[in-house]
Amino acid sequence: MYQAYWGLQRSLFTPAAARESLAASPVHAEALARLDFLRESQCPFGLLLGPPGSGKSTVLAKFAEQAERSGALVALVNSAVADELAFLVPLAMGLQVAADGEPGQLWRRIADRLVELQLENLWAVVLVDDLDRAGAPVVALVERLSAVTDAPLTIVATAQPETAGRIGQQLLEQAALRIDLHPWNETETRDYLTSSLTSAGRLQPAFDEAATRRLFELSGGAPRKVNQLAQLALLAGVGENLTQINVETIEAVEEELSVAR
Repeated sequence: MYQAYWGLQRSLFTPAAARESLAASPVHAEALARLDFLRESQCPFGLLLGPPGSGKSTVLAKFAEQAERSGALVALVNSAVADELAFLVPLAMGLQVAADGEPGQLWRRIADRLVELQLENLWAVVLVDDLDRAGAPVVALVERLSAVTDAPLTIVATAQPETAGRIGQQLLEQAALRIDLHPWNETETRDYLTSSLTSAGRLQPAFDEAATRRLFELSGGAPRKVNQLAQLALLAGVGENLTQINVETIEAVEEELSVAR
């Protein structure tokens, strides 16, 4: 309903829409370009670091799409909730081998598959989200994977800067590239809102200047929070019959989010 009210041709600030919009922001576009460089250079291991809500998972998902289009095999694993088997199953599926059996059987198939890929002149990309939240067995599997000799493989792991040390010194020292996602500044936040709305068909600003500034202040420039506040504000604006989102609306939806947390 709010799309028609604001003259939008599609939904905005949802996770799916944010993936496309974030890829166009300078901070995230640079991160994607550096990940592409990591893959094209056939580097074995890289780190994508950023605070909560900075867009790490979104960048990783977008990079997965790009890597697949380039012809690479891609496995995307969220290691925060994974035990050994939960880690190995999506890894095996991404490498296109049978994903049933015990961890030892899966590992042998994965190791054999990496040899096959080398012979077939194919490359694989393994994307490990939230490695700093993984248990020791999963971290050990990533270490083991990165240590496979001459594997046609690039591993990218995400972590928060303050807890990156949990992935262990071995992996930290192997990182050929460290990419840091920083929160947006006020100008970047404003540009993101403007470009997102314009791409969806709205030519006039939906947020007045004071509302944009307050949204930045309350979000701290964290993309996830920017999206949450912006979407809730547009919904609230429909109910209030607004022509532009104002400061009061931004503060009201932030209060709602605070209560919900």
